[in-house]
Amino acid sequence: IAGTTRDPVDSEFRYHSKDLVFVDTAGLRRKTRVKDSIEYYSALRTDRVIYSAHVCVLLVDASEEELHAQDVKIAEKAWEAGRGLVLIANKWDLVEKDTMTSAQWKKKVRERIPFLQWVPIIFTSAHTGQRVRRCLDTILSVNDERSRRIETHEVNEVLEKLVRRQPPPHHRGRAVKLKYGTQASVRPPVFALFANFPKAIPEHYIRYINNGFRDSWSFTGTPIRLRIRSGKDDE
Repeated sequence: IAGTTRDPVDSEFRYHSKDLVFVDTAGLRRKTRVKDSIEYYSALRTDRVIYSAHVCVLLVDASEEELHAQDVKIAEKAWEAGRGLVLIANKWDLVEKDTMTSAQWKKKVRERIPFLQWVPIIFTSAHTGQRVRRCLDTILSVNDERSRRIETHEVNEVLEKLVRRQPPPHHRGRAVKLKYGTQASVRPPVFALFANFPKAIPEHYIRYINNGFRDSWSFTGTPIRLRIRSGKDDE
């Protein structure tokens, strides 16, 4: 029966000698319309798809004024889950370019969702096929970014520069020292930083280091994690 199936649908194909599996959750509807059991369990399955994916592709309607709350929630779930993320703004051919440029559209959505500054946004048209290949290339690129590993000496060179430029605030009159760092894992990239007072380092300083790492290595389309740990010597 048309309109009753909300199961994700897998599509497999090869692109640039790589096997890709796309899981289409197009049946997901906005929360205000999730009323019956079919829609409810569709939303649950979409959550599972997010957590099993390497890269999440959020397809939105560029001709609408702004992102819907459901779009925002899906983007946040993917980012918090450590998945790669690509935002595709479809129906760009329907947008009146005299009133809205691509730069203005990006600025608007990134003001609403700040972490989208790290996420590639591609303007497409499913009707004309505009930039479809760029979407595929970007998905592969984001997946590579999730898997990047930075050498320990590079991590410490950047960390040292950041700390020298702006040292962490003191804790109860004592200097807080970020001693060294290393990349602990990938998919998503996780960095372990060792400090004498790890719990005393404020969130705004962690964001400063995070942004500094992005300035050095970008990690386009993937979240990165910082884990502050206690060093061998607490002095």
